[in-house]
Amino acid sequence: MKGSSVRVSNVSKNFGNFKAVQNVSFEIKKGEFFSLLGPSGCGKTTLLRIIAGFEDPGSGIVFLDDTNVVPLPPNKRHVNTVFQNYALFPHLTVFNNVAFPLHLKKLPEKHIREKVNEYLDLVKLPNEGHKFPAQLSGGQKQRVSIARALINEPSVLLLDEPLSALDAKLRQHLLIELDAIHDKIGITFIYVTHDQQEALSVSDRVAVMSEGKVLQIGTPFEIYESPANSFVAKFIGETNYFKGTVTRLLDEKHALIDIENMGSLEIYLDKPASIGDHVKVTIRPEKVRIGIEKPAESNRGINVLQGIVDEVIYTGFQSKFFITIQGYNHIFMVFKQHVRFFMDEKPIKWKDPVYIWWYPNDGFIVEVEPQ
Repeated sequence: MKGSSVRVSNVSKNFGNFKAVQNVSFEIKKGEFFSLLGPSGCGKTTLLRIIAGFEDPGSGIVFLDDTNVVPLPPNKRHVNTVFQNYALFPHLTVFNNVAFPLHLKKLPEKHIREKVNEYLDLVKLPNEGHKFPAQLSGGQKQRVSIARALINEPSVLLLDEPLSALDAKLRQHLLIELDAIHDKIGITFIYVTHDQQEALSVSDRVAVMSEGKVLQIGTPFEIYESPANSFVAKFIGETNYFKGTVTRLLDEKHALIDIENMGSLEIYLDKPASIGDHVKVTIRPEKVRIGIEKPAESNRGINVLQGIVDEVIYTGFQSKFFITIQGYNHIFMVFKQHVRFFMDEKPIKWKDPVYIWWYPNDGFIVEVEPQ
């Protein structure tokens, strides 16, 4: 496996009274695509700059493989960084921007030409070497920046929100290309973003951060399907979120909870809970079904609620329904995928009375407060 492993051990960083990073520890495997995800100000960029060597940690150690790199300057760490603002030299051509790190090493011109052409091909800009940055689109500029960062053949590539300045469609396109580049060269990528879809789309694992702390590390599937707490559940995608009190244990993995003004619901005990405990539960909107007719009585083991359609949003591939449950002061979200379109199917409209239902195993407890 190419690249280096990265181990962050008990790293903290304060700026005056502001605690930017608070006792963070994790390990990134060689060749892994690892994302630091969180809202603005959560500490992810500070942590990336500490790994790069642009910031000294107040305490803690950063290892590349088995080497403590905290005492080393950035140019001795064998890592390179791709920045949000491209950081290209405007007076140099694309070719010379990419070649700049090799010129600093005073390598032979023939070798430089071969390597620059190789990396321009890698980022799909084989015919743009003669242009200047001002003649390029935003997406092309970022590709040049990536090529320049990779030509030094670092063992770790750090990417600090590299796509945030681009429009949504181009961002998605470059994200796919970035993933393909990672697959091709195989080194370790550490990717900083506040965009949940970006992180879930390309990462092998994701670390979700808030207020300088890492709240959960896992695969995109684990982060989305089994959030560690209410912050992760709300930050990663859209979700329904409600509180209740455990009233009965049905078996080792299922219980009934009572929700004020909603009634009794069955939940899956992915975290241990006892009778009387207060729990916070999340259920993703795409896990919830919706229909005009009540589901058949024989369809046991499901939670069924009745409500009124408060809003319908059609997005092409799906419709988003916002349902008011009588007596309950929160809106319930239901996302219905458009798999097939039937001309004779009665559409669900605004103010329609509807039933919604879901399987208990599709919901997760995010917090337990003992009685």
